[in-house]
Amino acid sequence: IINRDGWAAFRSHETQVLRTALTQAHATGAVIACGGGVIESAENREQLRAHVARGAAVICLTPNMEHVAEYLSRDKTRPAYAVTSDIHEVYARRLPLYAESCNYEYLVDKSLLSGDENSEGHGAWTLIERDFIRLVQFATGRELNRVDLNGPSFFVSLTAPSVREYLPAKLEALTAGAQAIELRVDLLGGSEFAGADFNDAQVAASFSAFVHKQFALLRHNSRLPIVFTVRTQLQGGAFPASADTLRLQLLHNAVQWGAEYVDVEVDAKAPAVFAKRQNSMVIASYHDTTGEKLQWDSEFAAEILARARACGDIVKLISFARSWSDNTKCQQFVQQHHSTTAPLIALNMGYTGQMSRVLCPCLTPVTHPLLAAAAPGQISVRQIHQARSLLGLLPAQQFYLFGTPIQHSPSPCMHNAAFASLGLPHTYELKETATVDELLPVLAHASFGGASVTIPHKQTIIPLLDTLSPAAQRIGAVNTVIVRDGQLYGDNTDYLGIVGCLQQAQLSAHTPAFTESVALVIGAGGTARAALFALHTLRVPHVLIYNRTQERAQTLCDEFSSLFSTLSVTDSLDAASSKQPTYIVGTIPASDLCVPDSLFNVRGVALDMAYKPKWTPLLESASRRSWHTVHGVSVLIEQGIHQMEKWTRAVAPARAMGDAVLAKYNSEF
Repeated sequence: IINRDGWAAFRSHETQVLRTALTQAHATGAVIACGGGVIESAENREQLRAHVARGAAVICLTPNMEHVAEYLSRDKTRPAYAVTSDIHEVYARRLPLYAESCNYEYLVDKSLLSGDENSEGHGAWTLIERDFIRLVQFATGRELNRVDLNGPSFFVSLTAPSVREYLPAKLEALTAGAQAIELRVDLLGGSEFAGADFNDAQVAASFSAFVHKQFALLRHNSRLPIVFTVRTQLQGGAFPASADTLRLQLLHNAVQWGAEYVDVEVDAKAPAVFAKRQNSMVIASYHDTTGEKLQWDSEFAAEILARARACGDIVKLISFARSWSDNTKCQQFVQQHHSTTAPLIALNMGYTGQMSRVLCPCLTPVTHPLLAAAAPGQISVRQIHQARSLLGLLPAQQFYLFGTPIQHSPSPCMHNAAFASLGLPHTYELKETATVDELLPVLAHASFGGASVTIPHKQTIIPLLDTLSPAAQRIGAVNTVIVRDGQLYGDNTDYLGIVGCLQQAQLSAHTPAFTESVALVIGAGGTARAALFALHTLRVPHVLIYNRTQERAQTLCDEFSSLFSTLSVTDSLDAASSKQPTYIVGTIPASDLCVPDSLFNVRGVALDMAYKPKWTPLLESASRRSWHTVHGVSVLIEQGIHQMEKWTRAVAPARAMGDAVLAKYNSEF
């Protein structure tokens, strides 16, 4: 169209197509991808705004313009307009047009993950795609990633000037036990923005871009909901009180970037953020760093609570303890005003006020030994758990491994290490029984907290449970029992262990995308069922099943065939070689299985669920052909991490759990 009729004709056609798509053909239930120039037309911008007004999500993909310019210099197929004009000038002119047309924004910058502007960023695009889907799910209301406020919960406050200071491994450790993570925007920037005039337009734009990169980097490295906070100097933070225009813009940006929680100080600007919060939840906050104004039995406390309720989904009131009695008064205030429908975070700062942090009903801000505390008196998840246990507010629970034979299982080491790391008083032990009927007294005991389930009970325990997760229902097996509101809930984390390990291996080995691959499952038992569901979760389109007993393989194939583009049984591993599988999952006990070298002609990943011996025939053969290998003990740890998180509803201390398992495993094998 452009070559024949010119750009004006192209824009006219574009407007017609967009109008049809938004109002007729694809008004709902569709993803519509537009070119970057779609906002050049005032009519198009009006259509997009109208689509937003109807409750839709219009997401602006914000690129690293250096990457765009480099790409356009190589792509000779694009119309001349895009490359003869200065791409940076074009983008700068379009920026305000994007802002008025879109209600969400996603930063696409692979250099954040590769650390190199010119790097191809192997694995970066996988994470960028994953987190873009996460934003789409959030923006459309399909997955809001909110914290359960029915019991104590915590968010850890980041205090470094850059998120990079916590990468690669520290972030995982310091978020253990937390349900959310706070990005303290007022503490970001360090020397780069020290003393900067945030009322200067260029400085404000530069800081906003920096914060956006920090937000994206945190999102790429943590699945936790983000609490976005710009704490002013007047409220005990570091952000200049004079830079209100930038603060308000940052808060609106947080909503557009998909922050699950946005902390907004209770002032004249708060209602504007609350009115435009979309799917974010506003935490309306007030901080008295002296304890002189916000006294829990004062008229002002009731007044500021009412003001906060009017401009927030959650209220956060923070005072300073001048005496121990301030903790008692705070607790009385909480008991009077907190509920799950009207959540209240209320506590006292300072050493004397630490007990109020222990008793805070939800979303307690916490620190970690690896962090500088964000406020006086801030303590860790571990300390809060220990204090609640001593106060009788956190009864000890018993967790078990059900199955037989289990005497050599590393699970007790793994889960007891997690409980100790988090300061929880719970214990995990073996419960070996020949039948599930013998487990009935254990399941009914008041102290029962949950269980892992292994062979031969994964199917037979199902009738003893009240409900099953969708995954457990589809797989037809339970390996995790959870207690929820007095009910026994069956779940399956075996498939999550496989998913997690394969995802990590794919990033490390730079193997092809799951959506473009063929996978092979060896075996047709209960673990093979979990493997098939894992491959379905990863959206692998083509899967082969090999089992020595073909009838069992065919039965499995018939049951799971609807989950894949193709699912078929192969009569030999040699025959499977012709399909060139990229991912192979072994689900049978280590044996004298003969694995042909021809199976490993393309680069790929081999995962074996068996963890005894360490090098199974499958992994030995794969290693000889330079494939990436995943040992069964890694899957054991990964699925155990998911179990712990389902039991505690918090991030598991993965490092402590892995170290405990490997110490036992390496000493025995």
